Amino acid sequence: MNLLTNYAPLFENPPRHRYTVITGGRGSAKSYHAATFLLNLTYEAGHTVLFTRYTMIAAHISIIPEFIEKIDILNRHEDFEITKTEIINKATGSKILFRGIKTSSGNQTANLKSIQGVTTWVLDEAEELTDKSIFNTIDLSIRHKTLPNRVILIMNPSNRQHFIYKRWFEKGKQADTLYIHTTYKDNKANLSESFLDQANRTKQSNPERYEHIFRGAWVDSVEGLLWTRQIIDRYRIEQKPQLTRIVVAIDPAATANKNSDETGIVVAGIDAIGNGYVLEDVSGRWTPAEWGLLATQKAAAWGADCIVGETNQGGDMVKSVIQNIDQRVRFKGVHATKGKYTRAEPIFNLYELGKVYHVGQHPLLELQMCTFNPNEGSSPDRVDALVWALTELMLNQKTFFAF
Repeated sequence: MNLLTNYAPLFENPPRHRYTVITGGRGSAKSYHAATFLLNLTYEAGHTVLFTRYTMIAAHISIIPEFIEKIDILNRHEDFEITKTEIINKATGSKILFRGIKTSSGNQTANLKSIQGVTTWVLDEAEELTDKSIFNTIDLSIRHKTLPNRVILIMNPSNRQHFIYKRWFEKGKQADTLYIHTTYKDNKANLSESFLDQANRTKQSNPERYEHIFRGAWVDSVEGLLWTRQIIDRYRIEQKPQLTRIVVAIDPAATANKNSDETGIVVAGIDAIGNGYVLEDVSGRWTPAEWGLLATQKAAAWGADCIVGETNQGGDMVKSVIQNIDQRVRFKGVHATKGKYTRAEPIFNLYELGKVYHVGQHPLLELQMCTFNPNEGSSPDRVDALVWALTELMLNQKTFFAF
């Protein structure tokens, strides 16, 4: 794959900007170019690259394979030592450290800002980070004395209330920032016909979603869809109350590769008076073994009484995956017999009535909720998992046990 000309300024050395904001829709080659640049940077001695996501459950599963793929393309595998959390250039000693800002042990901001010698901080999937103070804390720690300092944000544009939009876009382009934006059309030569067909279908059926997902446009709450930011924010709390029941819901992807849809995994609970609480969203592109382990771990951590699994895609496979990992976990299979709108509307009504609270921030889930069009063809994985969890807890939908 040849580098797109849009990314040429990223490779300028020394850089003319402290900040680089890389935006684009699906299929726009953001990750490819960022990884290629970072690997190239390690051939210059003295660099420590801190590569973060707001949530990075297992770097060797979620992100390092993408870098290994680029190393293989460049035929440079012998140049690097690769561990579960680092890639080290053996010739120069420069390295890329992969870390999560939020981990199972809590917020890691203090630890991240204490890492010595960082020259480049990369915030991947930057739309996930909604706390401006966390960004500022790590940003101020990037102050190497002799090498150029870079802060690189990579994202699918979110909503216009996000601090990144307000800081870097609302008042026009900033002098200290390099802006790179690409769409799938820039990368058309490297995309499959099925992907291009999907983009064209979305353009015809849902222009708003096409602009956001494929063109990488910043969005407000889209008129005509269900959820809005106001509805979600109105009932956001920081601490959960005493809950009477907790479940983990899974909406499995039909396939398991880097181009698959995500597997939705959402944890939710209910209190004694029937209010629902969204507790955690750990959706992602997982293999069955990975999402099975993650779901059982979350069930144990939250004290869930069961895992609810959508069985249209996987049938008994979901039950088998869960119980092969832990036979003690109770599994409830749910089968979609109605359309997405019919399933989602009762849950949306509960939000409108003030019966559902979000505990903390769930940026990617909430973004999908606010851009979810029930009449659009593709299935929203995170929203589907949310709907299954709250339906099980609050609507007592008829389900079947799978032991």
